[in-house]
Amino acid sequence: MNFIKQIERIKRIHKLICGEKTGAPIAFARKLHLSRSQLYNELEAIKELNAPIKYCKKRETFYYETPFELVLNFSLKTIKDDESKEIFGGSNFRPILLDGTLISLL
Repeated sequence: MNFIKQIERIKRIHKLICGEKTGAPIAFARKLHLSRSQLYNELEAIKELNAPIKYCKKRETFYYETPFELVLNFSLKTIKDDESKEIFGGSNFRPILLDGTLISLL
């Protein structure tokens, strides 16, 4: 579930930056329950998505230099046994090793 937490954290960071309500870096890191260096790692990951993140010392907040929208979506679905049979070809599935050898599942 680390992946889901990561996405949720990035969404929260984005929301705070959009509202220019981050505070100074150490305060921002505390809001997110991160160390200052972890915060900068997260900001760097967002910057890799071409986010124009800047920091204003006077206002003590991070902000986007130009309008920037970040949309993150994910989907999680559990697969039941009967669905997995459909995905893998049902009961007639014949697994083959890379060398072409057939494997018996019985």
